[in-house]
Amino acid sequence: MALAVFLPVLIGQSVNTGCQTLAVALRGMTLGELKAEGEVPIVVKETLLGFLNGIFTGVTAAIGMFIFASIQGSTVALKLSAVVFLAMSISCLFAGIFGAAIPIVMRKLGADPATASSIILTTITDVSTLAVFLGLASWLL
Repeated sequence: MALAVFLPVLIGQSVNTGCQTLAVALRGMTLGELKAEGEVPIVVKETLLGFLNGIFTGVTAAIGMFIFASIQGSTVALKLSAVVFLAMSISCLFAGIFGAAIPIVMRKLGADPATASSIILTTITDVSTLAVFLGLASWLL
């Protein structure tokens, strides 16, 4: 039950992280600041920022999970907290990668990055967050 309560939190935060990264990449393209030689550095930078965001929000969510699971009388409250922390950190890392990379790839393929980047990003982020969260839960619990 505790895992189900935190799933929307994880998905929401990772999608938000990805959308912020996407906005940075699209802004750079629109203003002409993101040139071909700057693509790898922006992906690396946004990936690291996404990961840091995931760590900080992961700590907060893990504390919330520990409190929630403890109130529920769970004997694995600490493990549940670890799952939430790791899932948040990894999911936000992925969101940073994909948020920066998707518009770059779309532009290279000749598509307008502003038209479908958010749809693709949301799908990839949702699926990867679910996979990471449930995979870690089944592995660690």
